[in-house]
Amino acid sequence: MKYLILITFAFTLFISCNSTVQNHADKTVENPAAKATLKDNSWWKDRHENIVKTNKTKNPQLILIGNSILNMLDNSDRKPVWEKYLNKYNAVNMGFSGDRTENVIWRLENGEIDGINPKVALLLIGTNNTDGNHYLEITQPKELAEATWKICKIIREKLPETEILLLGIFPYGYKPNHRDNINKATNKITSKFPEKDSHIHYRDIGTIFIDANGKVKKSLMSDFLHPNAEGHLLMFQAIENDISDLMNR
Repeated sequence: MKYLILITFAFTLFISCNSTVQNHADKTVENPAAKATLKDNSWWKDRHENIVKTNKTKNPQLILIGNSILNMLDNSDRKPVWEKYLNKYNAVNMGFSGDRTENVIWRLENGEIDGINPKVALLLIGTNNTDGNHYLEITQPKELAEATWKICKIIREKLPETEILLLGIFPYGYKPNHRDNINKATNKITSKFPEKDSHIHYRDIGTIFIDANGKVKKSLMSDFLHPNAEGHLLMFQAIENDISDLMNR
């Protein structure tokens, strides 16, 4: 009887352990970079609300979705960029300084692209996800690509007639560094997105910011991250034909 009890106990324990392992295996680990995240920041919330209001009266043919690299187009010295490349498309700037993929997902799911039908959506996002200096979490390439794909999916679902021009994450840093390596690895994955959806068009224009020695040009990116006024002009010069072609589709 004693042995029977021990055997029964051992069998029960075995079944319980197997069930626990299976339950853990069945659980999908959530990707923080793909989870819609609202920022508790009054400036951020105000900018979001202003864009939602703007879209109720404006009919943009081009929208710019991203972080500070696009947000800085609102600087007064970027006026030539608007005059030459953006005003003709009635463009709306949806770039937010400090945004990561999870913040963009929240914005897009909460009215920022509702009620509009642009011909082209320019998407440039991801570099803040790999910034270990200002954020606790660094997103790895696979997860960052998954989050970027989710953004593309939201755009495609809400704006089915809109073509997406997805830019590779820009180079970062004067010297080779871990952050830039993650960005490059992410670009390698996202560059394949057009194979999954013909409405997504990938372009990597990072080389315009790199010198002959493979280093970021300080003359175009003084902090080795954000294009200055000249850098932004070169950026839109590089994608001018892409935008024009997509507008005419």
